[in-house]
Amino acid sequence: MEQVERVLYSYRSLKRASKRLRRRACTINDGVKSGYKAADVIPGRLSAVAYGGGQIERNAIRNDDLIRRANRADELRKIIQGDVDELKNENPETGGEMSKVIELKYLKKYKNDKIEFELAISDATLHRRRVKALDILEKNGLHLLYGEIMSII
Repeated sequence: MEQVERVLYSYRSLKRASKRLRRRACTINDGVKSGYKAADVIPGRLSAVAYGGGQIERNAIRNDDLIRRANRADELRKIIQGDVDELKNENPETGGEMSKVIELKYLKKYKNDKIEFELAISDATLHRRRVKALDILEKNGLHLLYGEIMSII
């Protein structure tokens, strides 16, 4: 269950990683077009150095790899969101509430008090819904994505 929580908490990190990877790919693209290689990206600053012809191929390969990793991060986010949405179908009575609890707690990082207020449920009900939802997500194999997510982030 702990592994599932880590995967869920990494949802927002995947979004940031996707943006970061795409940004790096764009700076490499700009360097290839202009005849300069973008150095490591420092927020608010862009350094560039001239490079030779062989560098273009390496940058193109690196650019493709960055775009591929960004696309995979987006796919993993969709998988996580899809699994959370599937909770609605697991149990007709409490599935919607379980899905909302997981979304608010892990994907939006709300505190328990705010979740209880939003859904008008008690602390004990929140705990039961969360634990049951995490068990279902673990049975569905969400925890298996942890290694791949950490390699992207």
